This record gives sequence, structure tokens and C-alpha cells, in this order.
Amino acid sequence: MSKEFRPWKIDEVQLLPPSVQDYVPQDHVSRLIVSLVKESLDLSAILGSYRSGLGQPPFDPRMMTALLLHGYASGIYSSRRIARATVERADFMMIVAGDAPDFRTISEFRRRHLKALADLFVQVLKLAEKAGLVKLGHVALDGTKIKANASKHKAMSYDRMKKREAELAAEVDRWLKAAEAADAQEDTRPDLDDSEVEAHFAQRRTAALRKSGGA
Repeated sequence: MSKEFRPWKIDEVQLLPPSVQDYVPQDHVSRLIVSLVKESLDLSAILGSYRSGLGQPPFDPRMMTALLLHGYASGIYSSRRIARATVERADFMMIVAGDAPDFRTISEFRRRHLKALADLFVQVLKLAEKAGLVKLGHVALDGTKIKANASKHKAMSYDRMKKREAELAAEVDRWLKAAEAADAQEDTRPDLDDSEVEAHFAQRRTAALRKSGGA
């Protein structure tokens, strides 16, 4: 007796085309990142750099910021691989809403707004920590929820908060340098994946630390 299987409806046309959001779980980190970028960040430093003019309008800076943040928080630094994810992965497709930028646009956006993005990314990590999250993508967070109304529940002293902010800034700096390194490596070595680029960058960082410390 032959085994029955569930029908594979690969060629069946759906009456109502699904939204890409239907394929992204409600608790997925990409949804949190989009929400934080749309509702909690001040992008005026980026928005103010654009002037009206001729030609095609640029991509929405909110979308580009969310796209880069999700890529880096997921451990994807290469602009080419982020661009590829926007047509291969539902979470990235949800962020770009079906209108995917190419890798050159992604890389140029990062370079053009490097300082502003660094500040915004630190803000997102701080907001995630304040909400009590222990992880954002592959990034470990403090996970201590700050309660504002009771001094006995203060999670961090001022000094500790400043130290933590410096640690988050260093993490974001590592992202942006890894992204620059990944794009530079891919220009000459397109066969390398992100893990190989990150390992190479980590070796360079370690060597620089040893040199600065006199080791």
C-alpha cells in the first residue's frame, strides 16, 4: 500500500497574494529593529543631508538604516551579501518591502552616513537593553531592565552606564569596520564569506592591540 503525502501545491495560484510579512514571525528580531527605527530613532542627521533634485528619488533612509542594522546584528557585514539576502530571506525582504537596493547603494549609504549610523546603532542597542533584552540578533546585551521610578531598583550606576555605552559604541565600531573590510575584501576576493572576512579582521585587530600595548 503506497504512502499518502500532503499535496505539494507549488504550481497552485493563490487568489490573494500573500504579504512577505506573513512569512516573518511576529517575535522575529527584524520586526523589532523596524519598529525601533520607525518609532524611536531621530534620523534628522541623515534626512537633512538630502536635497530635492532631478532623477530617481533615493531609498527611504529609515529602510536603509533598518536594513544595515539587521544585517550587522545578524552577523552579515558584506554589502553584497546583504543585497542578496533582500531577495533570498523573508526577514530582509520584509524590511525592503520588495524594493531591494543593490550592493553599491548599500555600501555607499554606509559610507556617506557613517557617523550618524554609528550613533543610531548605539541608540538601538541601548533601547534594546533598556527593554530588558539579552540579545539582539547575535549581539549579547546586558539584559538588565532599567526601572525609572524606584531608586532602589536602579540597574546601573552612572559610571557603569557610561562604561556600558562605551562598550556598545565599540561593538558598533567593530560592525562598521567589519563591513568596510568585507566590502574591500570582496572587491578583490569575492570567494570569501563573512566568517572568513571577520576572522581576518579579528586577526588584524588583535595585532593592532598587541602593538599598541607594546606586546
